[in-house]
Amino acid sequence: MKKFLSLVLALVMTMSLVTVSAGAKDFTDDSEITYKEAVDVISALGVVDGYSDGDFRPDDVLTRGAAAKIICNLILGPTTASALSAGTAPFKDVPVTNTFAGYITYCSQQGIISGYADGTFRPTGTLSGNAFMKMLLGALGYDSSIEGYTGANWQVSVIKQASGIGLDDGNDEFVGSQAVTRQEAALYAFNMLQATMVEYDQQNTIVVGDITINTTSTRKDVENNTNTDGNIDGERNGDGLMQFGEKYFKDLEKKDATDVFGHPSSKWVYDGDDVGTYANEADATYVVEDDDMDVGQVVTSSSYMNYSSSEAKDAKYFLNGDDNEVKSSELVAVGDIVEAYENDNGDVETVVVSRYTVAKIDKVDTDVSTAESRNGASEVLTLTDLDGDNSNDYYDKYDDAEKTLRGYASSYDEGTVLAVAFRDGKFGDEVLASYEAEAVTGEVTAFREDETVTMDGTKYEFARSKDGTDGFVDGITSNFDFDKEYTIYLTADGYVIGVEGAAGADLSDVYYVAGVYGEESRYNNEQMTWYAQAVSLEDGSVSDIELDKTNAGALENFKNKPNGGYEEVRGLYTFDDDVATEWDGDDDYVIYGINSTAANIQDKLNTALSADGLAMDDTRFSTVDTLNNTDRFYVDENTQYLGVEDYADDIDTVYAAGGMKADNSGHVIVIADQDEDRDALYVILVDSSASVGSADILYAAGSSTDKVGTDKYVREFWSMEDNTSEDITIDEKLSAHGFYEVDSIDEDGVYTLKDYDKTAHSIDEDSDGIVVEDLALDNTDQIYRNALSGTIDNVEFDDVSIANATIIDGRSRADRNDSVYDREINSISRLEAALDAVRDEDLKDQGTVEIDLYVKDGEITFICVTDVGGVAKDDGEQGSSELDLTGVENFVCNSNTVTVDLVGTGKIPANYPVTVTLMKANSTEGDAEVGSKEHVNQTAYEVNDWNNLGQIAIQESGNYHVIITIENEDGRVVDEFTSNTVRFVYTVQP
Repeated sequence: MKKFLSLVLALVMTMSLVTVSAGAKDFTDDSEITYKEAVDVISALGVVDGYSDGDFRPDDVLTRGAAAKIICNLILGPTTASALSAGTAPFKDVPVTNTFAGYITYCSQQGIISGYADGTFRPTGTLSGNAFMKMLLGALGYDSSIEGYTGANWQVSVIKQASGIGLDDGNDEFVGSQAVTRQEAALYAFNMLQATMVEYDQQNTIVVGDITINTTSTRKDVENNTNTDGNIDGERNGDGLMQFGEKYFKDLEKKDATDVFGHPSSKWVYDGDDVGTYANEADATYVVEDDDMDVGQVVTSSSYMNYSSSEAKDAKYFLNGDDNEVKSSELVAVGDIVEAYENDNGDVETVVVSRYTVAKIDKVDTDVSTAESRNGASEVLTLTDLDGDNSNDYYDKYDDAEKTLRGYASSYDEGTVLAVAFRDGKFGDEVLASYEAEAVTGEVTAFREDETVTMDGTKYEFARSKDGTDGFVDGITSNFDFDKEYTIYLTADGYVIGVEGAAGADLSDVYYVAGVYGEESRYNNEQMTWYAQAVSLEDGSVSDIELDKTNAGALENFKNKPNGGYEEVRGLYTFDDDVATEWDGDDDYVIYGINSTAANIQDKLNTALSADGLAMDDTRFSTVDTLNNTDRFYVDENTQYLGVEDYADDIDTVYAAGGMKADNSGHVIVIADQDEDRDALYVILVDSSASVGSADILYAAGSSTDKVGTDKYVREFWSMEDNTSEDITIDEKLSAHGFYEVDSIDEDGVYTLKDYDKTAHSIDEDSDGIVVEDLALDNTDQIYRNALSGTIDNVEFDDVSIANATIIDGRSRADRNDSVYDREINSISRLEAALDAVRDEDLKDQGTVEIDLYVKDGEITFICVTDVGGVAKDDGEQGSSELDLTGVENFVCNSNTVTVDLVGTGKIPANYPVTVTLMKANSTEGDAEVGSKEHVNQTAYEVNDWNNLGQIAIQESGNYHVIITIENEDGRVVDEFTSNTVRFVYTVQP
């Protein structure tokens, strides 16, 4: 019998369901899949598969054509279904060449699907949940005419039957009128595998005049007298009935099992291979809220699960592991998940307690050994506690499941903080499950020691037992500083399992003092005025702070060089007007790397980066001091960096928040939080060649810049570090393309740039960090064997390779359309083709191809095409720019389905995707995407011949518009059009 559930969370159930899936397919977006068991089984059968890029795309909407394919795969099997073809068009909008024509024909002939009254099927249209359920019921043997699946109220009859046999099990938010997603389709198909098939004893149709009379006997379940009985229903000796999976997938078996937590589970096996083991849904679930309870009390207390003592007397209890059986007197902690499973008599048979603790991914290593690769691994992930004191290695996948980081997702990067269920609750043991912990950063406004913490007005409870938080929370749970920001890490149920110190240091009054010097003043009787050359930790600015004439505090002893000579200081100081105080962290911070008692100033900075140095995207780094002691620190997007090079007149600084690169040639000072002394809040790099990276060399392509605030502009830049592009916020408007160097990045992530003009007249294998702008290519011979050779536009190239260069086309769409070569130039072959085009003898005026380029380590690694010249003889109308999408017509909604025709000139080339995106206006939330459909033809057609596109369903009345996008085969947009807004009225369909 089902008991009262104090708290049931869908996410918790999802996490516990997916414990072992060794034989399941690995999708790159696994973490986005809600119905994991269903997707694993259905994809293992080949009924619904992923995409070539490794994605499953669980929330993409299912089309009517794809639904027909699923039904055929279920009934015939993927191999037989793939051979289906159509001799004639089954519907007037489904030609025999349509990808789904064979599937649609088969389902139509079997009476499983039907078209619309106008003779269309609309294969690219979306499919409602009700319509998909109707198809599944048809495949199970239910007769539409007999069961009332036709007429005005067909949806009511369909959903009543579908729900009655459990086709919607697992989706508590099922809405039959909404479009079905891919993972919902997998779930409903998975449920159908376990549903019993039906048949009719007798069925006759009698026609008398204009009256049709259907006579039939009652519907009955199909019997199963074969050896597949019991494969799906789970009964040891079978139930004597034919489940869909038992008929059509004879090699599929569902077996009783126990997962790694101890949950009673279902193990799916297909053709002898394990698909996975998945926990059954518990009969009662409770997330512990009290810190003085044992697990037996949770089960039998009237305030919680409310089982009687007699019902629970034979129960077995497990805590984080099928081998860790505990007694009913075992204390549970706040935040623990308790799940109870009943036997057929309603008595409690198994109770499972799941406990999650915090762990950080310290390192992700893709350099796996041959043996590790042979066992399935592609990554080694090192887990540590938040302080980095304890660690253990796991694999993303491995033949030995005990070495696998269960729950692994592609988003698991260095620095990611996880909620992890370790076997027996011991850090470093086998991982039973994991997921990314929710991080909340803010100021603590109240706390109750070892019980709760209030952050920015929201109260959170610590995971804990009656003895406190030790072993349940990593980090402080009392004595919070109300002036600081903290980051807390939460389980899926909202309980705190980790706390880290301040997110960023406020060191606005602290300075790194490089040295002290004096200057004589002829206006002050030639007395010496002394200054501290100070670098602000707030923004990296350099200032000369005048010191007190008689008592400069901690800097007084540095005013001793004759004639005001420069005296190195190398330390951290604060100033009260003109009196300096050596800064020691004020009990809030720990300072590493300064030996303030050193007798020799040269020994004051005693720590350097390790041999690996520091990279822009590092999430941790190591240091070594003069005694060869090593330390490791963690950094994140809040960490501040200051680079200081040289001193006196030559001092140069660079400041950034979130990342910096440096080598181990100089010294490093690390400022960490007193409570989390492995978390670097501020890093000072002295004479370590600090910079914001080769990522500090950026290329601005095009001319588009968007203003987003006062002195804040956003535009796209390409990083010369890794040749990737991203939108960056800068402090001035830039309209020209070209190379820039990062001068600084403030705490808000706003970049200050300066021109980068490191050029050369000769480039060879020793060239590095060189840029050439507006280089005019005028001969295809200048590109020889994927290298630039000879003198080009007064620059000498010594066979400089472009084989690995990223090539982008910086021209606007209008410029490309008006060019003698209008294709996007993104490869060497197209660059050569453009050169051929501009030198064509049939042109009225020949031209050049102008490029900007970047040289790194003797190779050209980046090229941007800025102009393609040349003028054709036909009055300047050049190239193949005849394609011009100018508008749409017949933008209409019939039967709640929106279609549109294209208007324009020229042809849309073969295999160019045309995407129709339907948008609905919303006055409060902005435009919302309703649906999107991609259309591709294998033959080029005139723009005006592209009709009846979209076929996207609406669910409500409103104002709609469409966005039409045409892309080339490389995925680049070649034309786009946005329509006017039209009001459509949703009508209830018969």
